[in-house]
Amino acid sequence: MTEESNLDTMFTTELMCFSYLCSSESDVTERLKYTNKILLPESVIYQLRDNENINFPMFFKITNKQTKFGYVCGVEEFTAPPGVCHIPYQVMSDISVIEGDTVIIELIDVPKGDFVKLRFHKSDFAKLSDPKIIMENIMSSDYPVITKGQTIVLNYKELNKTYHVDIVDTKPTEVIKIIDTNLNVDFDKSLDYVEPPCVSYGGLKTPTEHNYKVVRDVSANLNTFKKMKGFIPFSGSGNRLGSH
Repeated sequence: MTEESNLDTMFTTELMCFSYLCSSESDVTERLKYTNKILLPESVIYQLRDNENINFPMFFKITNKQTKFGYVCGVEEFTAPPGVCHIPYQVMSDISVIEGDTVIIELIDVPKGDFVKLRFHKSDFAKLSDPKIIMENIMSSDYPVITKGQTIVLNYKELNKTYHVDIVDTKPTEVIKIIDTNLNVDFDKSLDYVEPPCVSYGGLKTPTEHNYKVVRDVSANLNTFKKMKGFIPFSGSGNRLGSH
């Protein structure tokens, strides 16, 4: 989180924070509890109405006053009660604040991201019918801004399942917005990934040695290809009839 200090601050205030569990609107709790979106009071938008330097969407850093640890969030609505902000419980937990604590709220300018590396805690997400599209839809809806080193929770409502995902790396900065951007996505091995067992290939004990043999055989075939002007007898891989 070291690069957060490089983000431009355009507005600062202090508010009491409460999780969505304390909200009287149950639909808000279900809609926003697995996001990094917050609700702010209407007074905030009034204070910002004459600021010509505001970019939309707006992003706010929520900071613990004692530890100075912060979390950058998107804003969903300006419908919280006066003097109060509603924050997802997971965000409150990450910055070590409890219900009713006073936090620092800062409006900041977040740069567009061009790269993110993700690591799922469990590999079963990859077994969904179209995991890439599902992930993009959930993240663009629920996590408009992400920070390197954080863990987010993807809520796949169709299956009523959640998936924990580590933000391993982000570029060009540690805090980036991911909406309306051309974002390159890379994936690290999931935390439950298990290395495949070694398989013996005619005395070759490891996959690495087997791969070396394949490369060597391909090189030999290439030399034969050149000598015989394009024809290599029995050079392809065979399949037993009826095996399909």
